Amino acid sequence: MLTAVGIVLAAGLSMPVGAIVAEVSDLIPGVKDFRMQLIHKAKDEADWPFVAESGTLLCAKVFNKPAVYFVPKQVPEATRAFLLDTDLLGMSLVNIGMTNVLEPYGSLEALLTRITPFVTMGRRLCAQPPGTSLTGSEL
Repeated sequence: MLTAVGIVLAAGLSMPVGAIVAEVSDLIPGVKDFRMQLIHKAKDEADWPFVAESGTLLCAKVFNKPAVYFVPKQVPEATRAFLLDTDLLGMSLVNIGMTNVLEPYGSLEALLTRITPFVTMGRRLCAQPPGTSLTGSEL
């Protein structure tokens, strides 16, 4: 066990400081690690999944995987971001207590159909440099 700890420490000390910082920010993101894009419901969009007509799509790497969030533009302001994921169980656990973010849906398949494009767009957003802020439909 001590040998394993020594190897991990030696490997960490031999890495450049920038590499260590980049890895830490991919584990637990800070404010500057998020990428964001303003999104709006199109005039005749039938499958818009959110109650709010607009909001911000956010992405950051959490434990080195892209995590996509939606913050609705509403009054009063949202108290926290709403996780969007195709893993519906994980999404529901993280979003416990958050109501009035998603439009009612008839089935889980209907929910997946509505949110998957936004999850995909959010993951593409995560490929952008940290701190990116998009205002149009670039992605």
